[in-house]
This record gives sequence, structure tokens and C-alpha cells, in this order.
Amino acid sequence: MELRSGRRLCSLPTPRPRRSRRPPGFPGGDGSDRISALPDEMLLEILVRLRCARAAAHTSGLSRRWRGLWKHLLELSFRDMSDDAIGAALFQVAGPALSFLEVEIPEEHSVLEPARVSALLLAAARLAPADLVFSLWGYAYDKDGDIPIEIPSFERTTSLKLDVMDHVLIPPAGAVEFPLLEKLSVVCCRINTAELVRRCPRLRVFEIEVFPSQDVAANRIKVHSPTIEELVVKVDDVNVQLDSLDIMAPVLKRFSLRVNMAEDFTVSFSAPMVENIMWDCSCDEQNVGFGEKWRLHNLELVMKENVGVLRMQIFCEVDDFFPES
Repeated sequence: MELRSGRRLCSLPTPRPRRSRRPPGFPGGDGSDRISALPDEMLLEILVRLRCARAAAHTSGLSRRWRGLWKHLLELSFRDMSDDAIGAALFQVAGPALSFLEVEIPEEHSVLEPARVSALLLAAARLAPADLVFSLWGYAYDKDGDIPIEIPSFERTTSLKLDVMDHVLIPPAGAVEFPLLEKLSVVCCRINTAELVRRCPRLRVFEIEVFPSQDVAANRIKVHSPTIEELVVKVDDVNVQLDSLDIMAPVLKRFSLRVNMAEDFTVSFSAPMVENIMWDCSCDEQNVGFGEKWRLHNLELVMKENVGVLRMQIFCEVDDFFPES
């Protein structure tokens, strides 16, 4: 075609069809859900890597194939949820024996009723986890004082962490033991450590942190065990003191102690095989001293590979620090 200017108008070349950029493994673009077509074992491997039971449960909305699949996970972590939500979820779990279970209820969802704490512990015990982490906030009491919470039997558990700082715990009723428990960590207001340890015939590692009350009998820690190799004891509240410590552990190798000593603090320690020691003892009552003015404030003992270092902080009480002019 020729224009008036004498120029010829050429037709544009026909554009080539664009190639669709599909990810590898999706030839033909048929829209099929290849991930959901995977076997259950592989889908569960995907869910367990989310490290969160709530996120895993949300995948139920993807398709019918994913619906309820999270209930069959053998590793479950419930975090930042209310006790009602966690309790309902625990009863939906289908696995008869979990390899790992974590229950973490934050401070904004404090659990005050001891019956509710007991129900959550029983729900966790029903799933027979090999490794259990149980942590919550709350304070169980009534007009008559603290209400103890019984620890249920965890017959299959080898590692147990109970962090219930403001609650009082007691071992299971009767002569029930924790037959396979090797590692135990407890943070609570009060517990009979002697009775608890006696129920753990295979215990190798024991960590105890307590926040004692005004009850003198509660401010005593006794650990007699023929199997414990590592022991950690903490009474780390500046407002409370430990009255006595009684340790008898013939195979103990590592021992860590951090306490505020009461006015009549006593220690009985027998561990012939111990290799590493770390003692950090504060004397807030200033009941240990030399003469009338010199007072021991802190005693620290560190021993590693049979080499020990003792450090003491000694204060001098001066009545008239600023003499009259």
C-alpha cells in the first residue's frame, strides 16, 4: 500500500506466541495439585517442619486432602494459645504415642484454677510423649492457702520439663514411678524433691528451681539418688532463702548451686565422683561474719577438673560512715 507521500506502508510481523513460564515438574499446566497427591507420610513431613501445631491445623483449609492431617503428627508444639484452645486441640490428637509435645501458655492466658492445670497435664499424659515441655503462668490458691497439683504418671517419657513457677506440685499418688525418665527439669513454687527423685529410678539429669514460701519445711531441698550425674539447684528469688540442702549422689559429676542462704542454712553434700562444681551462695541476712562488723555477703566456689577457686565478698558494717565535723 502506498501513501500520498510516496512512502509504502509495510505490515507488521505477526508476534510469536509467548511461552508460559511454568515451574519445572508441571508440564502441560493441567492445574492438578501435585503436592496433595503425595502420600500421607510425605505430607506429615511437611507439616512437622512448620514447628507449630496451630499453623499445621490451618492447612486443613487448603483442600479435603489436608483436612485433619495435623492430628496424626508425632511432634506437636502448642504456643501462645489459651488453655481452652490447647485443651480442645489435645483431645483431637490421634497419635497414640508422640515423640515430642510442647505446651506453652503465655502470661496473658494465665491459668489460675488448679483443676484446669491438672486437666491439661492429664491430657498431655494421655498422648504418652517421649519428650514433654509444659509451661504456663498462674497461681493456684484459695482461702486455705496453696492448692497442690498432682503430676500424672508419664510412663513413656524420657525427658520432662515442667515450668509452672507459681504452682505447688506433688508426685503421683501411691507408689507410681516414672520408669523411663532420664532428664527432669522443674520450676515451681514448692515440691518434695526427695519423694520426686525417689520415683525416678533412671534419672541422670535433674534441674530444680523453686520459689519457696513462708513454710519452713518447703524451703528444704533433698536429693538422694544413685543414678543422677548432673544436678542444678536454684533458689533465685532475692526475697526468699533456702534453709537446708541435702545431697547424696555417688555418681554425680556436675553440680550447680545458686541460692540465697537463710539465717540457719545447713548443707550436707556427698558426691565422691564430682568433677565440676559451681556454687553461688548469697548471705542477704548477713548472718555469717567475723567480729561485729565484718560480714560475708557472697560466697562463690568454682571447681573444674579438680582445680578449685574460692571467692568471697566480705563487707564491713560502718555505723558512722560520714563522721561529724
